[in-house]
Amino acid sequence: MRRLFLIACLVFVMVSIFGAITLTMVETITSPARTELLRQLLDEFEATHPGIKVELISPPYESSDQKLIMMLNTKQKVDVFEVRDNFLAIHVNNKNLLDLSEFVRDWDGWNDLIDLAKTVATKIEGKVYYIPYGFFIKALFYRKDILEKNNIPVPQTMQELYEYAKKLTNPAEGKYGFAFRGGPSEHSFSEIVIMSHVPNIDPSPNRGYLTTDGVPYHDTPGGIEGLKMWVKLYHDCSPKDSLNWGWAEQVNGFVSGMTPFLIQDPDTVPIVERRLGDPNLYGVAPMPVGPYGKVYLDYGNAGWGIASYSKYKKEAWELIKFLSSPEVNARFSKFNGSLPISKSAFADPYYATGPYRAWYEELTNPDKYVFYERPVHMPGFPAYAEKHKNDIQNILLGKKDLYQAAKEWADFWRKEYGITK
Repeated sequence: MRRLFLIACLVFVMVSIFGAITLTMVETITSPARTELLRQLLDEFEATHPGIKVELISPPYESSDQKLIMMLNTKQKVDVFEVRDNFLAIHVNNKNLLDLSEFVRDWDGWNDLIDLAKTVATKIEGKVYYIPYGFFIKALFYRKDILEKNNIPVPQTMQELYEYAKKLTNPAEGKYGFAFRGGPSEHSFSEIVIMSHVPNIDPSPNRGYLTTDGVPYHDTPGGIEGLKMWVKLYHDCSPKDSLNWGWAEQVNGFVSGMTPFLIQDPDTVPIVERRLGDPNLYGVAPMPVGPYGKVYLDYGNAGWGIASYSKYKKEAWELIKFLSSPEVNARFSKFNGSLPISKSAFADPYYATGPYRAWYEELTNPDKYVFYERPVHMPGFPAYAEKHKNDIQNILLGKKDLYQAAKEWADFWRKEYGITK
């Protein structure tokens, strides 16, 4: 005890003499409530690391990424910063991210990370450029009360999802089965159903939308069948105005009971629970699989990295270790609505039971739930996403041929990838 007291006194004296160092941390997915929580966590870190202070910079969300890139490229003081998945390659190419491989080698927490966290952390050249703090992955929300009333089980396959949703649909009574997504980011939903009908999507990095045969999936036989299924889900199971639905309309339809099947991310759980007022009224299941017994799931993620030019790399790593510890990461994830990064966090009853159990099933059954990455890093992706939405809407309105649209999507990606076959 006396020895610990002397060490504490020595630390206090050294800090008093030399002063605490200050880490500058930049977050980009900013909101007042999230910033408040992050500041609380940083205060806890400072309390256990008396020689380190953390300055948190929280730019307005609309311009935060541009602000961060400008700070990094002009070598302004940044030590730790938020790394979003779609900006990872930019930061690496600009040589603004430190390779954390040496730090990770001696970190016990690495072995506790779920496999997907390790995969995304090492996706560029096998080097660890950041530690993710959470994931957003789709799963199937369902209204327990409505399914029980109609004696309908939870669908395990896409075919069952269609059949059960159709059974629940009665337009004359304003009842439908499926919360269709036809508006912004519709590809994040339609592609799950469509691609589940393709037997051989290539999940390798930088191969998004390609099959293991090296061709775009869109106009393959499976791609065509999956597109037909998506069209049927709209015409036979969904409100007509869902042609333009976004997140808010989907959730409204689900909460009201009009559309008791909903595909969404984990951050929708607390909103659904709060609005329903009773957690027993709904459940979440792993995504139904296609005819080949699997489904392909894209994911969103972000994490923490260290600026390559930071003068306080060791101290910055201490901060990332703290934020990535199971207890702290779980607290942050619960607030964020994201899925935690560690295996031990999923032992928490909050994640091991109830709605989040569905995502644990997806994360731990790789043969059934295959994770892949959309080619969002490629220059043509924004144009493709807009074209896909417009084409889908025109197909549903009878203004465009389904086969022609699929061929155009495939040709688009053949050109993007430089594929001649």
